[in-house]
Amino acid sequence: MVTPVGVMPYRVRGGRLRKDRGENNQDSGKGGGGGMETRRSFIRTGGLVVLGVAGGLAGAEKVAAMSARRQRLGMIIDLNRCTGCQSCVVACKGQDRTARGQFKTRLITVETDDSPPRPVFTPVQCNQCDNPPCVPACPVGAVFKLDNGIVVTDWDKCRSLGDCIKACPYEARFADSRHGRKADKCDFCLGRLEKGLEPACVEACSSGARIFGDFNHPQGEFALYLRRRKLAGRKAELKTRPNIRYVTIRRSQGGVG
Repeated sequence: MVTPVGVMPYRVRGGRLRKDRGENNQDSGKGGGGGMETRRSFIRTGGLVVLGVAGGLAGAEKVAAMSARRQRLGMIIDLNRCTGCQSCVVACKGQDRTARGQFKTRLITVETDDSPPRPVFTPVQCNQCDNPPCVPACPVGAVFKLDNGIVVTDWDKCRSLGDCIKACPYEARFADSRHGRKADKCDFCLGRLEKGLEPACVEACSSGARIFGDFNHPQGEFALYLRRRKLAGRKAELKTRPNIRYVTIRRSQGGVG
């Protein structure tokens, strides 16, 4: 899919875009948001110019050299590894500095049907769906998918109508009260990807429950999970085709709601 933004570079700030007209624009909303200015990348004809991802290697090696191949970036979350420590939530909050009470990554806790029951922790965020309901819901065309599969919002076009927020069945979007109630959400840390880094939540996960990679060109541990594990997406009956997949808890019922 070719993004409808033309040739003018766009500045990406945490799932939202602003035209970069060569000005030294600073976020002026009240209540902080200082992390936005450091989270920038550029959109050009054909989509985001971003580093290719090779999941399963160590550290910065997980992000390979610039790739001309068509990507479909995504994440695998192994619920058998997740301990519920919320390091991903803390890292995401610190990376994006969202307003009080607003989170791009959350943790859902349920109990299994085992005897005795045990807790299952399910990290949730924007699924970067292949068939995202938020895109057609926006009447002004501010929401769209990049060529690498990440869903973004053009803040220059966003009129704060909230239709995309209502359309998301995963409750992954929210209105940023500091910036005219424009819609915001997870974008897999576009600014970090540009620098050759993994998303903050992946880097912070000490148990290795989050594996980031490219579904079109899987490598390393990401590829092993695709070959050997049965993966599930949240609310599969909606046919949104989410690009966050889960390894469910073994020998029990629970997780991935």
